[in-house]
Amino acid sequence: MNTTDNLIPRPSHVALQDEPPFTLESAARIAADKPAGPVAEQLASLLRRSTGFALPIVQGPLPGDITLKLEETFDGGPEAYALTVAESGVRLTASTTAGLFNGVQTLRQLFPAAIEGPDAADASPSDPTWVIPAVEIADAPRFAYRGLMLDVARSFFTVAQVKEQIDVMTQFKLNVLHLHLTDDQAWRIEIHDPGAEGNPSGLPYANLTALGAQGAVEVPTATPVRGREGFYTQQDFLDIQAYAASKNVLVVPEIDVPGHVNTALAAIPQLNADGVAKSMSTTPAVGWSTLDESLPATYEFVREVLTQLAAITVGPYLHIGGDEALVTGHENYVAMVQEFARIAAGTGKTVVGWNEYAAAELPPGSVIQYWFGDLAPVLKHAETDGSPVIMSPAANTYLDQKYAPDSPVGLEWVEGGPFTWAEYYNWDPAQGGLKDQHILGVEGALWSETVRNNQQAQWLLYPRAVSLAEVAWSSPEVRNAGDFRRRLGALGERLARQGVAFQEAPDVEWSGTSEWPFPEAATSFTPKYGTIEA
Repeated sequence: MNTTDNLIPRPSHVALQDEPPFTLESAARIAADKPAGPVAEQLASLLRRSTGFALPIVQGPLPGDITLKLEETFDGGPEAYALTVAESGVRLTASTTAGLFNGVQTLRQLFPAAIEGPDAADASPSDPTWVIPAVEIADAPRFAYRGLMLDVARSFFTVAQVKEQIDVMTQFKLNVLHLHLTDDQAWRIEIHDPGAEGNPSGLPYANLTALGAQGAVEVPTATPVRGREGFYTQQDFLDIQAYAASKNVLVVPEIDVPGHVNTALAAIPQLNADGVAKSMSTTPAVGWSTLDESLPATYEFVREVLTQLAAITVGPYLHIGGDEALVTGHENYVAMVQEFARIAAGTGKTVVGWNEYAAAELPPGSVIQYWFGDLAPVLKHAETDGSPVIMSPAANTYLDQKYAPDSPVGLEWVEGGPFTWAEYYNWDPAQGGLKDQHILGVEGALWSETVRNNQQAQWLLYPRAVSLAEVAWSSPEVRNAGDFRRRLGALGERLARQGVAFQEAPDVEWSGTSEWPFPEAATSFTPKYGTIEA
């Protein structure tokens, strides 16, 4: 079976050509004009490592070269691409660098899995030649937003670890990284003291990380396993975004309000009605903290935090949370969310919130991220206000759920399991009256209560995030669960060569095996409010 049969996500159009294949030879070059240069250099870096070829970047192509071409007149959308492989060379065309980047990910999968490593210096004489079938591919995504969320609040991911996650996710054309930066247990983003004029209440913003960075969740097992500590400086956050942008990934930061705020209440006494700071908490329970609608400091605090975060956020979105404010009275919740959304929109960003915030009157164009509950308010906003929707239904996209009862990490609060690759593949985001035109995209969420390192995170993410990648990218007409299962199996060798941990689903015939990342593992817990029906 040739490599065109193993592509993930499945392209819109794949046509094998009845002619000899392309072979990448040692004298090959990568031809790219200056605007396409950064994407060409990434492709060259990947191919140089495993082939040992020089692959210089040049302006004009010769036979045997790989050509990357930006054409303003290229039709199909900003992330579309066309890829033609012939014996004489490879040509990749798009109207944007995002389209070129997507095409490079497809080209990467057309090469034998050995392209993922080892280094050329470690190669053996039996290693394959670098042959690609002659093929024509035309491709574009179903949805513009194809995301993963990392909960860095309950257990911290370092800058290097976040970059590692970006490296893996992008090969499946996932293009948004949502960082859940704050929660009851910790605060992970630096907020500067704005000075006396900008801080009339004297709120100690430095405490947010001085105290909050030391926080983490602690899973209530016989031997408690505590999450990792740490925080991002504002420069760290800019660094993450710059790296993400080089891989066609947009970063969406989230400050969760008015619930999930115990760390803020512990760091800033003025946010409490009695002026007394709360104690830090490590409990994994949810829904028990809230900001106070009656305090002027509440709005001063939210305005300063969102303003500073917006100033260092390159992308257009600012996520304000809004979920699980279970002890906030409904009227107070609506009043606060409406003001918080107004503040966020006032920074020039597009506001995003979990679907509970659809109960409020939102600024025009606000994005609603659906995770659980009644879709009717979401649909109403989508139809009447034009609010785009990110689909993250827990039973189909929450990547923290256990694969099976004996999974060493993960949670078990969503009904309807087990949660294998199939539950994340066999669903359609266009549901509950929502049509494709209402949907901005799809996002998988990895909450980190039980995750303690990148390998454990990868094990929960993959292969389920690959399922979501195809749901978000490929049209329903080209998707097929049985065929996807086969393609997953073929992906195993590539992930193994990259050193990516993945769950070896027993109903998949894997071409490679994953290292087991659990010398010590946390067990699951039941949230304070019990099991939620999905």
